[in-house]
Amino acid sequence: MVEPRVEEIAEKGESFVALTASQAARLQDLRFCRVSPTADPGIWRVTDVTRIGVVAIDDVRLIVRPKTPLRSLIFMASYSGLQAEVDDASFAFEADQDLPAALASALIKGVGEATSRGLIKGYVSIEETGTVIRGRWDIARQLKVRPGIPVPVELTYDDYTEDVPENRIIKAALRALVRLEQLPRRVVDKLGPLLGLFSETSDLHATGPVMLPAETRLNAHYQPALRLARWILEATSWAHTEGASSGSAFLLNVAKVYEDFVGRVLQATLHPEGFDVDLQVSDWRLDTEGKIRMRPDIVISQHGRVVAVADTKYKVWGESDGSPPNADVYQALAYAVTAGVREVHLLYVSGDVEPRRYEIAATGTTVVAHALDVSGEPEELVTRVKRLRATLVPAMALPPDVGVDR
Repeated sequence: MVEPRVEEIAEKGESFVALTASQAARLQDLRFCRVSPTADPGIWRVTDVTRIGVVAIDDVRLIVRPKTPLRSLIFMASYSGLQAEVDDASFAFEADQDLPAALASALIKGVGEATSRGLIKGYVSIEETGTVIRGRWDIARQLKVRPGIPVPVELTYDDYTEDVPENRIIKAALRALVRLEQLPRRVVDKLGPLLGLFSETSDLHATGPVMLPAETRLNAHYQPALRLARWILEATSWAHTEGASSGSAFLLNVAKVYEDFVGRVLQATLHPEGFDVDLQVSDWRLDTEGKIRMRPDIVISQHGRVVAVADTKYKVWGESDGSPPNADVYQALAYAVTAGVREVHLLYVSGDVEPRRYEIAATGTTVVAHALDVSGEPEELVTRVKRLRATLVPAMALPPDVGVDR
């Protein structure tokens, strides 16, 4: 078997890769980057990368390297808000340099910890047809399916079973990894035994984004594994809908991982203080007729009033003395005007850059740009987001006339 030729693509900036015209067209069709020809025949420029991971096209293996350290990325992907402690044992995958292998190794470890006491169980509503009454006789369904015929009987009952959404999601992610062509054998060999644990669990049937079950005391130990499973399913299913063959692509939207992590840390930090933190609010409209939709990433409220709005930007900012991109500032202003708040915050990915304030005289609004460093130990990542509380929400109690009802 011929070893694939490996080409690397940087998440930031531009990369030059050797491809045939057909391969370049197929890469462009995946719609996560811009592919353009250069003056050199067979060499293509790749820019505007929006996802990271691995793509296999014929005999070429394209690896998109993240600008975020893998260690930090895996932690952000698994963060549930219920993790009281973070220990280095969670990062036994660090020998894996590719994102798919790192996520797979982290999921294997997470599933092992989640199922160490057995699979989670719960009550599931079951509909079945039988000759012996069990549970409740569903008369409406009986009349619809077989009007006037008393036997067999349409029944509905609750069963205490392992066939619950939590197990279905994890099983689906494990199966997606088994089909992935990019994983090393030592990782694949660990997936089979884990899948065997879920033999009594039915397959997940989801046509859209995977919605995780609400976090409860009973499923808290499943949360890190569930969150990794969701990102794995997103990375595999998205690529396939864009035309990649099954198992040939693994492309993760790191911007969503970053947004989700920041939002959940703020939820865990501010909720005990009496604040509500809503993520990806979808019912905002800029115009009076409601035609211009807005979807702010993070909306912080108290007593039903909006007190702060923030938008995460998976962009490096602060490397020079330049201001944030104009489009980001315009978007922030629209959020501030709609919410009726005096400040709105842009949360960029970058290194140690002090927050910068931009006062907009015409609207009386201040746009505050922050740069969050996502390198270092997991505890450091959480602490840096928690520190945003001081600027996002004033320490003093809010008077009744601050903010706007939503």
